[in-house]
Amino acid sequence: MRKFIFICILIFNFIFSNIPVTASEDAKDYILESSLNYTAGSVLVMDARTGVVLYETEGYTRRYPASITKIMTALVVLEQVEDLSERLVFSENAVNLPHYAGRMNMEAGESITVLEALYGIMLPSANDIARALAEHVSGNMADFVTLMNLRAEELGAYNTRFINPCGLPGDGQFTTAYDIALIKKAAVQNPLYVEIIGTPYFDLPPTNIHAETRQMTNSNVMVRPSRAEFNTYVIGGKTGFTNAAQHTLVTYAKNDRREIIVSVLFASPRGVIFTDTATLIDYIFNELPEPEPPKKMPEDLEIVRVFAYNKIIEISPPPEKQNIPAITAPKEISDIEAMATASMSVALLGVALIALALIRKKYYN
Repeated sequence: MRKFIFICILIFNFIFSNIPVTASEDAKDYILESSLNYTAGSVLVMDARTGVVLYETEGYTRRYPASITKIMTALVVLEQVEDLSERLVFSENAVNLPHYAGRMNMEAGESITVLEALYGIMLPSANDIARALAEHVSGNMADFVTLMNLRAEELGAYNTRFINPCGLPGDGQFTTAYDIALIKKAAVQNPLYVEIIGTPYFDLPPTNIHAETRQMTNSNVMVRPSRAEFNTYVIGGKTGFTNAAQHTLVTYAKNDRREIIVSVLFASPRGVIFTDTATLIDYIFNELPEPEPPKKMPEDLEIVRVFAYNKIIEISPPPEKQNIPAITAPKEISDIEAMATASMSVALLGVALIALALIRKKYYN
């Protein structure tokens, strides 16, 4: 009888060990998700020093960028213009915007410095100033957009395409939470960029056309101390909105042990971009375990390089250079896989029952 029971246990252990188990991974994901409360369609948190992704949901799904496009506009300008005191002149094309587009109401023939223009695109997100900057750098917007896309590819933002320097609606324009974080990571390496995005207000001096000083207000209320959304960790960020993109925000935040980039895309209503960002910052800074210090390599260890590279890439490898579907399917077993698994289990159970019958017949008949 003991031998019979032992054989039964072995058979059933064999059967159930061959049934795939995915519940543990799903449960782990659920526990992580349930500890955070956010509603944006795509969120991603990246380590600003290493490029390692610390957290993401739909982080590689293509979304419309809206005015977070201007992060790349500012990056290209800072890399292309050596003297930021250069003056640009607004063309008729630059100021001729759709009625719904935000602007500083600059006039054709008006002149400001490149530095003042950078404040104009990063604080009030003025589209007329973004177009004027593009024309100043490249002569026309089309050539400037080419620079933007080339720079995006250099950074590994393979699922990003720009069609204008503003983020205004149009076909063939998209990014992902991961890609825009890569772009922001590159931008915050420039101290001037960091200073600009952290400025609550900037006074645009009188120009050759306007005699009065005009104040620029940062649309990212998380850097404005008078606002309830003010966050001491936030160094600066860039907001955006179009009907297609909904509300977007890419933030640079820092505490005494971490620097992070937080991407929040496809959110509504507007307040969500600030609450979701604050939630993610709080989770990473206060709940995620502290990063381990790098291990020191023994001094007497001989290093043998199999391959020699001229450049060490610090960011984590990007997704494959391919189109990412607009909606990422959730992790689940397909119907075919489920049926196959069930059929296998039934077949194994049948074999087991026959084996048990034969064994019982041998020992008890």
